[in-house]
Amino acid sequence: MNHSYIFMISFMFMMAFMVFFLVFKHILSSLISLEFMALAMFSMFSLSPMLLKSEMYSSFLFISIVVCEAALGLSLIILWVRKKGNDLFITF
Repeated sequence: MNHSYIFMISFMFMMAFMVFFLVFKHILSSLISLEFMALAMFSMFSLSPMLLKSEMYSSFLFISIVVCEAALGLSLIILWVRKKGNDLFITF
């Protein structure tokens, strides 16, 4: 395997990181960029065992934790929108 996959995954993570810190008008956009960072990290975790010919159990544990975090974040956004009426950071 060549290193273009690693560069692409690192680029995905850095772009999601920049979006998280630069575009913070809506809570939902921040949550989506966090999930995109988690997806990039999962891609890196699943690419590493393929290169090293080892097991992938840690990546499955990571993706299950990420799914739980996404469900919790979405439920908190729904509660926030029901309480405040919008998902803007300005309303804090």
